[in-house]
Amino acid sequence: MPIEIRELIIKTEIVSTNTKNSSLAKEKELSLLKKQLLEECKRLIAEKNQTNSYKR
Repeated sequence: MPIEIRELIIKTEIVSTNTKNSSLAKEKELSLLKKQLLEECKRLIAEKNQTNSYKR
C-alpha cells in the first residue's frame, strides 16, 4: 500500500534597519571605493609612463 508524504517548509527572516543610516553608509563606502580606484588607476598610469618614456 503506497504512502505519500508531502512536506513544505518555508523559512523567512525579516531584518529591519534604519534606511537613512544604511544608505548614508553605502554612499560613503561607494565614495571611498571610487577614490581608491581612481588613485590606483593614476598610480598605474604614472608607472607605465615612467617605464615607457620614449626618446625622440
